[in-house]
Amino acid sequence: MLQAIRDKAQGWIAWAIVILISIPFALWGIQEYLGVGGEPEVAAVEGERITQRMLDQRTREFRENLRQSLGDSYVPGLLDDKLIKTRVLDAMIEESVLAHTARDWNLRTSDAQARGFIASNPAFQIDGRFDARAYEAGARARGLSRAGYEQLVRQALTLNQLRAGVTNSAFVTDSGLAARVRLEDQQRSLRYSRIPARTYLDEVEVTPEAVRAFYESNRDRYRTPERIKLDYLLLDSASLGDLVRVDEQALRDYFAERKGDFVAREERAMRHILISVAPDADEEEVQDARNSADAVLEDLRAGGDFAALAAQHSADPGSSGAGGDLGWVERGTMVDAFEEAAFALDKGQLSDPIRTEFGFHIIQVTDIRGGSDAGFDELRDEVEQAHRRYEGENLYFEYAERLAETAYENPDSLDPAAEALELEAQTTDWVTRDSKLPGPLALPKVLEAAFSEDVLLERNNSELIEVAPQQAVVVRVADHEPAGVKSLEDNAAMIEADFRQNRASELAAEFGERLLEDLRAGERTLQDVASAHAWRLEEAGAVRRDQPGVPADVLSKAFQVPPPPDTGSGFAGTVSTAGDFLLIEVSEVQGGTLDALPDAERPLIAEQAAEQAGNAELRYLTRDLRARADIETRPIKD
Repeated sequence: MLQAIRDKAQGWIAWAIVILISIPFALWGIQEYLGVGGEPEVAAVEGERITQRMLDQRTREFRENLRQSLGDSYVPGLLDDKLIKTRVLDAMIEESVLAHTARDWNLRTSDAQARGFIASNPAFQIDGRFDARAYEAGARARGLSRAGYEQLVRQALTLNQLRAGVTNSAFVTDSGLAARVRLEDQQRSLRYSRIPARTYLDEVEVTPEAVRAFYESNRDRYRTPERIKLDYLLLDSASLGDLVRVDEQALRDYFAERKGDFVAREERAMRHILISVAPDADEEEVQDARNSADAVLEDLRAGGDFAALAAQHSADPGSSGAGGDLGWVERGTMVDAFEEAAFALDKGQLSDPIRTEFGFHIIQVTDIRGGSDAGFDELRDEVEQAHRRYEGENLYFEYAERLAETAYENPDSLDPAAEALELEAQTTDWVTRDSKLPGPLALPKVLEAAFSEDVLLERNNSELIEVAPQQAVVVRVADHEPAGVKSLEDNAAMIEADFRQNRASELAAEFGERLLEDLRAGERTLQDVASAHAWRLEEAGAVRRDQPGVPADVLSKAFQVPPPPDTGSGFAGTVSTAGDFLLIEVSEVQGGTLDALPDAERPLIAEQAAEQAGNAELRYLTRDLRARADIETRPIKD
C-alpha cells in the first residue's frame, strides 16, 4: 500500500498535496501550526504587549514581596489569586502609560545613574562592597541578563523622575493648611443613646417564607470557604533517636569522648602575689625571697588588703595592677606546683608561699564553680539520652532522603513511606487557606504546598518540606471540600436566629427614625427620650474624630452631621455593628486652628499635606493619561 501511495504522489497529485499543506503554514505560520505560537497577551498599551508570562512573573514577585513583608503572618490564601492578578495588571498598565509619557517628555536615565543605583543595592553587595557575581546571580534569578536588568532599572528610575516631578511640585498655601487643620482637628460636643435591638426580639414574626427569603437575599453570609484535611508524616531527629539500639560499650565510649559535656570542668577564681626569685639564685637570695613572702603572708592573715599588698609587692606585671586577680582558671593552665596548691585550697583560704620557677606565690581562691566526681554509672541515663539525640541527628539526613524518595515514588499514598521508615501518619482537622496549622505545620509554606495544584488537584504527596532544623514533613490531602453555601435545611436554627436578630435590628431602626423626626422638630429632647425608655444617655462631651472611648459608629456618624445652628442641636441616627440603633445629638462644633498647633508639629503637617496633594495630582494625571491612551485588555487566565 505504501508503494502505491508513493507511485501516485507524483506529478499534479504531489503538487496538490504540497499546496494543501502549505496553506495553513502560510496563513498561521509554522509556530501556530505546531502549537508553539506567540505568548498569550493580556493587555496592550499603545501597541506595546503585556503577555501572560509577564503578568505571572510580576504576580510571583508581588507574592514574594508580600511574604517577606509579613513574615510568619503571611498566609498563602490571604488574597484571591484572580484579584491579585487584576491589581498587578492594573499597575503594569499604569507603568506602561507613564513610561510612554516619560519618553514623550524626553525623560532619560543615564548609564552612570543606572549603574550607580545597582552598585548601591545591598542585595548586590558583599561586606558593603559591590560584587559582580552577586549582581549576575540576582539578575539571573529574575531571568534577565545584566543588560536586561540594567534596562529594567533605567526604566524604573525614569518613571521615578516623572512621579517625583509631579508629586514634589505640589504645595499647600497657608489658607489651605488652615482649612485642613480646621477640619482634621475639629471637635464636636455630642451625646448619644442606644436603642437595643434585643428588646424587639419578641416582636419578630417568624414564618418559613420570611426565613427563606432572608436566606436567599443573604446567601453570601453563609458561604463556606474551601477546606481540606491533611495526612502528614513528620520526620524529627529527636524521635529517630528512639529507634537507636543502645549498646553499653558505645555509651561508655560516648561518655569518655564527651565527659566534659556531662561533668562540668572545675574552675577557680584566684589571685596571687608573686615574690620574684630567679631559678638559679643562690641560697641566700632564695631565703630573702622566702622571708619577704612570709612577711606578706603574715600581713594578709592579720587582715591586710590583698589588692593593696599585691600592687605593692607582686612582681607579676600582668596581675599586680589588678589586685593580683588571675580570673577563672581550670586545670592544665598553670605550672604544676602552682596548680596543685591552688586546687587544694578551699574558697577564701590563703596558701603558704609556693615555690615555682618564677619565685614564691601566695595564692587565694575567691570562688569555685563546676567540678564533679560523678562517673558513667551515675550519669548513664543522661548519657543515653544524649547518645540517642546524637545518633538521631546522624540518622535524620539518611531518613530525610529516603522519605523524599519514597513519597515521590509512591505519590498517591503515604503508607509506603510510613512503613519503610517506621513513621506514623497523622491527620489534621479541617483547615482553610487562611488557617493556622498546628505545631510543626504552622509555617506558611506547608499550607501553600497543601493548596498547590500538584497536591490539591493532582492529589500527589508534597515534596519534603523542612519546617525546623532537622525536622521535616510530607503532606497529602486526605479530604477536600470546595467552597460552597450552607444549606437552609442543614442550618435552619442558625439562620432563623440570624433572621430574628436582623429583623429586631430593623424594628429598632424603624422606631429610632420616628424618634429622630420628633427630635429634629424640637418636640422632645434626647434626654427625655432616653429617660422615657430607660435607655442610658452617654455624655461624650467634646470629641475628636479619633476620640478613644467613643464607639467608632458614633464618631463616624456624628462627624457627618451638618454643623447645627449656634443655639440648637443636630441629630442623626445609625445602626451599630451590633445591630442596635444609635441616636446621636451634636450640640457644638469647634474647628481646629493653626495657632493651637505646637511649633514643632506645624512643618510636619505642612509636609504631610503637600505630600498628599502631590500624590493626588499624580493620581489625577495618571487617570487622565490612561483615559487618552490606546489600551486593550483581554481575559486573565487563572
